[in-house]
Order: sequence, then structure tokens, then C-alpha cells
Amino acid sequence: MSFPLVTTFHGLQLTLPRLNDTEPKKRLSLSMRIPSGSQASAYEPTLPIFSYFLRLPDLLAKDAHFRPEVRRKIQATREDEQKKLRKASDDEKADERRLESEKKKKEMRDNRLKGMSADEQRKFLEDERKRGTKRQEKKMSKKG
Repeated sequence: MSFPLVTTFHGLQLTLPRLNDTEPKKRLSLSMRIPSGSQASAYEPTLPIFSYFLRLPDLLAKDAHFRPEVRRKIQATREDEQKKLRKASDDEKADERRLESEKKKKEMRDNRLKGMSADEQRKFLEDERKRGTKRQEKKMSKKG
């Protein structure tokens, strides 16, 4: 156990750093001022350094000498983030497909209504409304 060197000088107590405190730590800090502007052109000067910053973990994991558990943790984190991105992308695509199918159904319904007389349209809309209420009742009975 090593204690820091303590020196007293004219009533002031000074603590001298230990030799271990002078060794560089494996830490990297990046700080930058973000421009205050809402336009994309305000951020253009920061894009190159930001893209290098994003690639830094990859470079470190590839070239630096990490302990195996650290390397596994980096890889697991990367895979988790990739899964999140894939899931978000898949959800977005599913939403687009759902909207497209709803649009096609509405278009088919509108085309069908155009070909009907006023009486047939009224009857069709009434039946459609009844089917909707039945569906709602069915959902409520399943939940309850």
C-alpha cells in the first residue's frame, strides 16, 4: 500500500502525486461546440470530425489490444445496436406496407361505390357500419 507524499510548507500541506498518477489513462474525450443554427448548413463543418468520432470505436477494436472480455463487450454492443436499427427499419417498412394496403382497400371501396346507385350506396354504407360495430363489440367482449 503506497501513501501519497505529504509535504508541509509554511503551514500549507501539499500532496505530491504518486508515480502511478502520472501514467496516462486509456481515455479519450471529445468536446466541441455545436453551432447554434437550425439549418443543416450550420452543421456541415462538424460532419467530418463527427464521422471520424463514430468510426473510432471500430478502429480501436480492430487495432488496439483489448482484453478478450472488452472485445466481446464491444462486439455485443455493436450487434445490439444493429438489431435495434434493423428492427426500426423493419417496423418502418411494415408501416409503409400497411398504409399502402389500406390505400388500396379504400380505392377499391370507392370504385365499388361509384358503380352503385344512391339506394345501393346507402345500403352498402349501412351494412359496412353494422359490420364495424359488430367488430367493436367482439373486441370489447374479448378484452372483458
